[in-house]
Formats: sequence, C-alpha cells, structure tokens
Amino acid sequence: MTGCASGHHSASQIVVTARGRVGPLHMDESTRADVVSLAGRPESEGHGRHYTAFDALGYGCHGKPAGDKVGIPQCKTVYYFDSRSGKLELLYTEDGRYVDPHGVHPGTRTPVAARRLGRRPFNGCFSGFRFDTKTGFLVMWLEGGKALIGNHVGFLVVHSRHLNPGVLDCVDS
Repeated sequence: MTGCASGHHSASQIVVTARGRVGPLHMDESTRADVVSLAGRPESEGHGRHYTAFDALGYGCHGKPAGDKVGIPQCKTVYYFDSRSGKLELLYTEDGRYVDPHGVHPGTRTPVAARRLGRRPFNGCFSGFRFDTKTGFLVMWLEGGKALIGNHVGFLVVHSRHLNPGVLDCVDS
C-alpha cells in the first residue's frame, strides 16, 4: 500500500466518500459501463433479489460468484446495481486500494482509523464507523482481535441513500 501511512493517496488508490462517490463514480448515477471503465472486466457477474432485484460485478473472486443466493458478497470487491434502472447502488470492498479522504482503508488498525477520522468507533449491530449524508453513506466495518470493537477495518461499504439491494444486514438499516 503506497502512501497510506502518511494519509496521501497513490494514483492506484480509489477515494470513496459518504456522499456516494467511488473515484469518478457516483451512487444513483453510474452504470455498469462506468464501473468496468474504472475497475476493468469483472471476474464474476451475478443477479439476485433481496429487497429489490440487483445485478452484481465481482472482483478478486478466486472462482467464487460475486454474491451468494441472497447477494452477500463473496468477492474482495462487489459493485451492486439496481436491476430496473441499471444504476450503481452499493460498493462492498475489502481491497486496500479503496480509501476514504482521511486515508482509512481496509486493513487500517482501529486506533489509527479513530485518530484519522477524529472519532471513536461505535459498537451496535456492528462495530465500526458510519458517515451519513443526504446522497449516501460510508460504513467502515471493524473486525479481528478479541475485543468487542474489532482491531482493524475489515471492509468499506459505500451505499446509495435512495437505492438499496438489502444484501448487507446492519449496514443498510
């Protein structure tokens, strides 16, 4: 991971925000073609229905489908689209190249994330950090260790405020 320790971003990193941005992409607006332009050809594609019908593109799948029967991600990174509109509605990623504007990414230790974000993690349905805006939200899910609060960021979720496949309990409620 180049540049993460100092909080600076390398060219290979993709900045994600609570406003629903994933690099040049935006929740509720970007399409499959936009994602393929950014991330390349997916390793896996899937379709499903939980709250609503969705399509999914998976990256870092190691031969697994993008999601299981109800859409729970099975790949390192999964982009979800509303089947009806074709618009991006959710990003799930364990990939350290995806980083928030403060330099927090999957793998960041909890104390470092708390310091960079200027807040303490919470523990509820999950332990982590959540940032809400009018257009979207960003969740940093903590995992690992033996404490109630995880010892590092396990994955990030960027979520539309308007579209919801319902594939991630706790995150989308």
